Amino acid sequence: MKIFILWMIPFVLFASGQTMSVLDTLYFNKADKQLFKLKYQQKARMNQLSNIDKEEARAIIKESTQQETQGIKLTTSGKYLIYRASTKDYNLVINALDGTLMQKEPK
Repeated sequence: MKIFILWMIPFVLFASGQTMSVLDTLYFNKADKQLFKLKYQQKARMNQLSNIDKEEARAIIKESTQQETQGIKLTTSGKYLIYRASTKDYNLVINALDGTLMQKEPK
């Protein structure tokens, strides 16, 4: 059983995509606690860190759902920089660092 668990760990770790560095994660955790002070700088840094832009994220959504994007937002979730998006039938989460589709759930 131990061997099976140890064998599965790399698949679980790499299935979720690329993460932000520790410094970036700490920066965004600190920025979230200061409501109005760092919001503009936080958004600018998120846009600078993301390797895919909104149009590329829209293309990933179109490819995986065959639907147009209704809304899309760049944000953080723990150590991940993500796009939260919605279509007519789905809510999606896309990793903004490498374009991995992390979550696709029906509405």
